[in-house]
Amino acid sequence: MTGNTAVKTFFRVALLLFVAGSVGYLFAKEYGWRRSEAPVPAAAPSAVLAEKTTPATPDRVVAYYFHGDFRCATCRKLEEYSRVAIEEGFPAELKDGRLSFAVVNIERPENRHFIRDYSLVSKSVVLSLKAGDRELRFKNLNLIWQLVGSRETFINYVQGEAKKFLAEVKR
Repeated sequence: MTGNTAVKTFFRVALLLFVAGSVGYLFAKEYGWRRSEAPVPAAAPSAVLAEKTTPATPDRVVAYYFHGDFRCATCRKLEEYSRVAIEEGFPAELKDGRLSFAVVNIERPENRHFIRDYSLVSKSVVLSLKAGDRELRFKNLNLIWQLVGSRETFINYVQGEAKKFLAEVKR
């Protein structure tokens, strides 16, 4: 085997391992690591007793768009489509407070907790179902990056997910 052939073989094997690892990671993330739709963590027994006497009724949904300091054209498009989906799709819900839209820069010190809270790795849209100051559950709309190429599909996706959350809000 010549030196050139050995190098080619090495890079082929390395590339194959990288692709296999990437596919494995994506599979595990999709089917095994369901962290983006997290329930509220279990509370201490005394807190559970208190919750039984005062049930938490969802009263609103917050749609967050998270970004950093650097904002490329695609990132700005993610924000624009998210804003359009919420503001044009739910004017009554925005007006009566059942829904709100917040744009948050996660690189500001006071907002860095969102990275941990929602396991953020990039620009994201997160829906949060809240009762008072308490978050009942959330969902990271992780398909936005795949759908940003189609404005209509993106908006339909965000609106569809928001409708599911709003269906739980009692007024």
